[in-house]
Amino acid sequence: METTGSDILIKTLQDEGVDVIFGYPGASSLPIHDSLLKSQIRHYLVRHEQAAAHAADGYARATGKVGVCLATSGPGATNLVTGIATAYMDSTPLVVMTGQVTTNLLGSDAFQETDIIGITMPITKHSYLVSNPCDIGSTLKEAFDIARSGRPGPVLVDLPRDIMATKCDLSDTKDVASRVKSHQMGKRDDEQLGKIASSLNRAERPVLLIGGGVKLAQACDGLARLIEKGNIPFVSTMMGIGSVTASNGFNLGFIGTHGNELANRIVHDSDFILAIGARFSDRSTSVVEEFAPLATIAQIDIDASSIGKVVKADISLVCDIKEALAGLMPLVEKKERREWLDRIKREKTACQNTAVEECGPAGPFIRNVQAALPEATTMVTDVGLNQIWALRSWQAKAPRSVITPGGLGTMGFSLPAAMGVQVGAPDRAVVVFSGDGGFFMNIQELVTVTCYQIPIKIVVFNNGHLGMIRQIQDLFYGARFCDIELGTSKVDLVAIAKGFGIEADRVPVDDAAAGIKKMAVSKGPFLLEVTVPPDNYVYPIIPPGKSNIDMISGRQG
Repeated sequence: METTGSDILIKTLQDEGVDVIFGYPGASSLPIHDSLLKSQIRHYLVRHEQAAAHAADGYARATGKVGVCLATSGPGATNLVTGIATAYMDSTPLVVMTGQVTTNLLGSDAFQETDIIGITMPITKHSYLVSNPCDIGSTLKEAFDIARSGRPGPVLVDLPRDIMATKCDLSDTKDVASRVKSHQMGKRDDEQLGKIASSLNRAERPVLLIGGGVKLAQACDGLARLIEKGNIPFVSTMMGIGSVTASNGFNLGFIGTHGNELANRIVHDSDFILAIGARFSDRSTSVVEEFAPLATIAQIDIDASSIGKVVKADISLVCDIKEALAGLMPLVEKKERREWLDRIKREKTACQNTAVEECGPAGPFIRNVQAALPEATTMVTDVGLNQIWALRSWQAKAPRSVITPGGLGTMGFSLPAAMGVQVGAPDRAVVVFSGDGGFFMNIQELVTVTCYQIPIKIVVFNNGHLGMIRQIQDLFYGARFCDIELGTSKVDLVAIAKGFGIEADRVPVDDAAAGIKKMAVSKGPFLLEVTVPPDNYVYPIIPPGKSNIDMISGRQG
């Protein structure tokens, strides 16, 4: 039986459980779109290819499944690059499909030809150029296997138009089992686990450092049990927020440049740190030489390249985190750690007594938004002040309830990512926190939101500036402000939203109760513009070149 390459592709996607693709068509990808008509897979037409990658990313983070996006060749493919890099840095499993010019034109600088494999090689786990329609099924299955295995990430499959349109005899397709590689994870090393447990049991001032790998490994429950058994206080990286519920009494907050003062100080004074699924990025560690100078450091990660890459690990284990925690649990002794926990409690009280509202009025506003929305709401942030305000103020209730672009820090991420979250988890409420700068980077996706009636709630903090850059210029560049005014005070965002067919309102950040209520009770998509003074900054902040305990706290007096 003969069938086209594009039909084989769609069938393989269905076999992999794909139910949603985010994309934008072009001439080189039309055979795929034509075959999609014969399937049950839903295609969401975004208004810019970057949004397709971000939406697939949000879908994957919300569901734990592999996200899928599709674009045509040339500019369609290159527009995906920022979204691919975001997924790569944050370990999101994606299969990215790009149309390509016909094989006889490859290398001829044909219309809309780009070497997308060469362009994306540093930001993908693997890439394929399919040159035979009989290879499509096995190639795509291997792509999914690589995307989801080990440390997850994006895989690109480049699909020439003639290969998609050419017919293939199904009896000539290759055996998938012979093509798909075995992506072996590091096996659990009980000797190393014993060393980690021994150091943890001996420690007087231990701290767990939780990274995003805990969520990816679906190891949150096992980690919570370990924390409770050992009475171990913990901190999170930005990507690790929500791995263990924020209401847990051992949670000190997240560390790093804009992290909690208590978290940074306790890490600095600890004598043992167990890092789980964390890669010690510069945003968490600041000056590496001054990070946790008194601590023995143990590191567990599924990715061998992350071990000791930034901070030297005294004890390490390359292993699936869920499996490692299962092996560690019986080795960890039940401890009271009364002296350590009492000290933390005193320092926490001292911080609370001397701190101002470190997010300004944006903090109470975000907490009021959370109180007005269902408990199972997923919060999606952009990048900038809005991100830090949200991460510091929102109380995470579940592992997949906080979605933020961490490693790449991608402005414009939040709106399309939230679309993917809502499509992947239609029973959840979804709220976006964006600044006016990031919002304008993908504002065109309001069309996608209204056309598909995706009922996300969009909060846009409008301070008329690139707020985070303004704060840095204010504090560290002698208040020499330049190139940061966006002019959004002259733009009617409410009118724009309504022009896109979305209900909207505008409120000041310190008098927002009516607007929050209106947004919370709305049935469809809603945009709430929140006006914020340009000097509403976020604290603490670590100056460039300073360590995690050299924070500017924002205290007064």
